[in-house]
Amino acid sequence: MKRKKSTKILYTFLAVILALVMLPLAAVSWKLIGIGRESMRLNERAEQLRSVVLVANELRTYIGGYRHQISGMARTFESIGGVDTLLKQDETTRNRHLAQFLEDDPNLILLGIVPQGKTAETELVAQWDTRKIAAEEVSKTVGEALTAVSRRPDRTYVSTPRYIPSSNEFAIVLAHSLQRPDASPERAEVVVAVTSLEPIFNLVNVTSASDNLDHAALLRNGSRVVFLVDQQGRILAHPDRALVYTSTDVSDWGIVAKWQDTIAINISAPLAEPFEIRLGEQKLSMLGSCATAMIAPDLPVGVIAVINEEAAYSPVTKMIWQAMALTFVTALLAVLVGLLLAYWITSPIAAVASGARAIADGDFSRRITVRSHSEIGQLADDFNAMAEHIQRYINDLRFAVNENRELFLGTVKALAEAIDGKDPYTRGHSERVKMYSVLMAEHMGLSREEIEDIRVAALLHDVGKIGIEDRILKKPAALTEDEYTIMKTHPEKGAKIMAEIPQMKKYVPGMYYHHECMDGRGYPLGLKGDQIPLMARIISVADTFDAMTTNRPYQRAMSTEVAVQKIWSFAGTRYDPAVVAALESALNAGKLDEVIQGYQVALAAGKA
Repeated sequence: MKRKKSTKILYTFLAVILALVMLPLAAVSWKLIGIGRESMRLNERAEQLRSVVLVANELRTYIGGYRHQISGMARTFESIGGVDTLLKQDETTRNRHLAQFLEDDPNLILLGIVPQGKTAETELVAQWDTRKIAAEEVSKTVGEALTAVSRRPDRTYVSTPRYIPSSNEFAIVLAHSLQRPDASPERAEVVVAVTSLEPIFNLVNVTSASDNLDHAALLRNGSRVVFLVDQQGRILAHPDRALVYTSTDVSDWGIVAKWQDTIAINISAPLAEPFEIRLGEQKLSMLGSCATAMIAPDLPVGVIAVINEEAAYSPVTKMIWQAMALTFVTALLAVLVGLLLAYWITSPIAAVASGARAIADGDFSRRITVRSHSEIGQLADDFNAMAEHIQRYINDLRFAVNENRELFLGTVKALAEAIDGKDPYTRGHSERVKMYSVLMAEHMGLSREEIEDIRVAALLHDVGKIGIEDRILKKPAALTEDEYTIMKTHPEKGAKIMAEIPQMKKYVPGMYYHHECMDGRGYPLGLKGDQIPLMARIISVADTFDAMTTNRPYQRAMSTEVAVQKIWSFAGTRYDPAVVAALESALNAGKLDEVIQGYQVALAAGKA
């Protein structure tokens, strides 16, 4: 075939134009993105440090104010004689004085004075907000405070934040021992107060500045999250209260671990650094800052601020990409001619690719039409020639396959007829078993491939009888026990014969197991139920049905209806009920009678 004159493809020209325009633009844009991100990182770092320092100062001021207030109350009680003076007052006056403190300060949950040497239940002189703390919680809280003050009576005790179930909020416990010269160690008295931390929680929420306070949402959407942790890295305050209630441990977060390192060496200066965390399967790059709030001499609290860098910087990145898009529009105008040229070149390539895909998918009748004298046109002609040769070869191959299949089935049928022909009573048996098996398989809704396998296996189901002596096969009387034992070996003999041929192995189960019973009393292996392949269960019913509906030395042929009813009586023990139901369905459709009538016609003609 004469080749068309080819021309060169000008991809190199287009690549040079695009490179000269796009590479400098990409380099400048990348630089701008880097500068923008770094600027935003520095701004966020400064804002985080301001936030954590602000919260740390507020926390110190808030708790420090109550420390001074409690110590001042202790000195006041010392000057008026302690709890004994209060007990001399009538209960109404005493309670009114203490309640006034709670009314003046809504964050004060409990205020009282108690002798350390007595039980809180009998000696506590106090008032508390019953809406926020229950009596049993008061007893437990006061007991813990007395124990703590007994260890260090010279300083004000400040507890770690604790959860109060009654009010569903967090609070701290403060206690200060009264230093009275006339008091014995056994009668040392303690001022106890419980103060709500809700103002600190509200400050954390406001500083985080987000409407959605869910922990995962805060981290993913780029909100700044401010929270408090204790020395062990457990969350004490957080916009998402669920983390506080469960004392969530975040000590594995880089910024929290850094803060723990600083307090270990008594460094309280705020700092900021990047780190990474895992949120489910997602890995997030974070920027974090930390500061220390010493709410008591030995009780530091970490103020942590974190933000998801990628989400936080997305507005700047979006703005830069918008500017780049405008620049790209200008650049595209410069390469418009090159793109038009590329389109002119790639159109025939697309046609060739589409045709090649169709040929690859098996459509060898497809031809590629390209109006081009370039290498693409030449390639299209070569594809068309190749498809034509392949189509011719496949047609020849398909014809050979069909011919071989017919030859194979003819050989199998001839072999089955040769075996059946050894006994005049079984002549045509394998052919009928095949037809019954196919009918049942069709009524069971099996696939075409499964039905074809059953067709061949049914034809060959008795091929093992080729190895059984004629005196046993043709014996007109009942077989002896020894003869029956020999006869039962025919499934195994047939399986061994066919197993030697790789292409026949898929038919072996129908031949080998067609005398197995559902209750396990069959042969050769005694399989039960679903252990028996479906192919064998179908052939078993077909084999029995044919034996019942044809004349044998030991019985006369039954009617199809009687044979089906007889087989039903063994359903579940010898035969699969689903297969028997398919046999009955074929009977009701009149298909079984067609096979029987064909047999009877052949019998009358002397061919069966």
